[in-house]
Amino acid sequence: MQKSTLGLVAMLTAMHGAQAEPVLLSDNVLNLGDAIVVEGGSTRFYQQVELELTKDGDFTVLGGVEKSLATVTEKSVNIVATEPLKVELVVSGYMANPCIELETAVTRKGSTFYAVFAQTPLQTLVACVQVLEPFSATVALDVTDLSAGTYAVQVNGEQISFLLE
Repeated sequence: MQKSTLGLVAMLTAMHGAQAEPVLLSDNVLNLGDAIVVEGGSTRFYQQVELELTKDGDFTVLGGVEKSLATVTEKSVNIVATEPLKVELVVSGYMANPCIELETAVTRKGSTFYAVFAQTPLQTLVACVQVLEPFSATVALDVTDLSAGTYAVQVNGEQISFLLE
């Protein structure tokens, strides 16, 4: 990640399903952990993000580790009629090879959910066969306290929508 100012549309402070960790601002450096960046029509996912507070109150990106995104071939939203209402994002696709762990991160800003499915190479001591590895994943979307209406879900940069009634 180069040192530049980015329009950070959605930020994460924890991986999906994990306990949220607080962000830390110390010596004008903000340590975020994870971030989904939506800019110029593209979506990227970073871990170990550090931002520097500038004199004019903006942030400049100091560093982070960009993760490659898995290829998502199918995506849908299931609304489960339970009390309370459950909404699930169901995706399938493939990763670059079988020696990769799938990481999922989800956040929401306004009426849009942002979900990324990123690839993290596993540390193996043997060579990994270079074949595509299929995956499927189901992720809960937190709709607690959301009113009826249409909501968007951006999945690795591609958008679908669903209706809450």
